[in-house]
Amino acid sequence: MAAVNGGLRVAIELAQRRRDAAATDLARARAGEAAAQHQLDQLESYAGETDGRWTQQSQVLASPELLQTHYQFMARLYQAMDMQRNVMRQHVQQVAQRIEALRAAELRLGSLQKVVARHQLEAERLQLRREQKEVDEFASHQARRTAAAREADA
Repeated sequence: MAAVNGGLRVAIELAQRRRDAAATDLARARAGEAAAQHQLDQLESYAGETDGRWTQQSQVLASPELLQTHYQFMARLYQAMDMQRNVMRQHVQQVAQRIEALRAAELRLGSLQKVVARHQLEAERLQLRREQKEVDEFASHQARRTAAAREADA
């Protein structure tokens, strides 16, 4: 039984380390997702500000070359935003995968802990049975001694 519990303890320690590693991976993935979202927000904000500024300036200075430069710049900026949205999708997928990995690790750890708890409960029951048996045997011996003493006195 001790070898079984020792093996289970090792398995639990390993499961705890894996769960902790999964939690760390999830935290990193969420931090990466937040950074990517922040970068996307900055790009969108910059695009809005730039487009707003150029819209106002184009009403005053509307040279075709200047407008063409602005449209090319905005096209590249929108392309960068699309690329960042793809990065965001990847981060969202990674976070979902890390959440699932953490759930699986927690489930494994919980299962192992339940097995250990069942083993411990069974060991306690066995110990109680042994103790009860000893008490019963002692009481039986006492009863026989008392009966033998009464017969001897009678």
